[in-house]
Amino acid sequence: MGSVREVLADSLTFSLGEWFSPDFQHPFFQISFTVVPDSVKPIPANWVNDIELDEFGAEMGDVMGEGPVLSWSPEELNKRLVLALKRLDLSEDGLNTKKVNTMSRQELSHEKKRVKQELKRYDTEWRKQFKSLPNHSQKEVMRPLYIYYRKLKQQLVQVEQSRAGGLPGPDDSDDDAEDRQSMVADAVPTPESLVNASKPKGKKPGPYIEVQITQLEARANTLQQEKSTVRSKLREFQEGFVIQHHRKIRFHKDILPIEREYRMYKNIKEEIAKVESQLRTLRGSQ
Repeated sequence: MGSVREVLADSLTFSLGEWFSPDFQHPFFQISFTVVPDSVKPIPANWVNDIELDEFGAEMGDVMGEGPVLSWSPEELNKRLVLALKRLDLSEDGLNTKKVNTMSRQELSHEKKRVKQELKRYDTEWRKQFKSLPNHSQKEVMRPLYIYYRKLKQQLVQVEQSRAGGLPGPDDSDDDAEDRQSMVADAVPTPESLVNASKPKGKKPGPYIEVQITQLEARANTLQQEKSTVRSKLREFQEGFVIQHHRKIRFHKDILPIEREYRMYKNIKEEIAKVESQLRTLRGSQ
């Protein structure tokens, strides 16, 4: 047994001695490299590691209702309508029964301006709180006033036409954009259709701006619906995650199952911001 051990020891010594001998050569020994400090070029971290998500808190706050308030509550929305009707000395039922065809031109004009002031007040207060104008769905609560405003406007146009022998009166084009953007959402345009829309020569730019506003309002409404659908999926995942792990989502690896929906949600929010920015520009040009 002793001789076997000696033979094995001699064989290993000889083999290992060749590996580490000064004349041993290998291709790896010929590779040249440069050491770069981490402060100059840090090694990128794998995103599935335990890296905290700086922006995820705000996104999930929006989804879970823990982030900044982005809209008035249903109770607050109804309160806005009630206060507007009270300032106008009207009731919601009275809007449907009031006979505008018995009002004089002066009464129609005065009433129209009063209603318009309340509709603008709603937009102004929304912009003051949320830093953007309300979209079509966010103004839905004010629909009764918009319908009443449209009746007043149409009746005033008829009175003006009868006074001018059938010719449109000076008030015929007043606030058409506000009517369209608040009451019409017939088509959902693509961004390409908005970019490629051309204005015929010799025409006033107003109507075409109004059409673009209407299209953008419809686009914003569609995006809001898509956002709501994706948000429901994220909310469901978040609630299940909290139950399973007893903590909120914090790391990139936490969102692997819903990464696609999460990225989609962020993209939709960015698209909504772009549409709202375009709307502000168009409205400012009127």
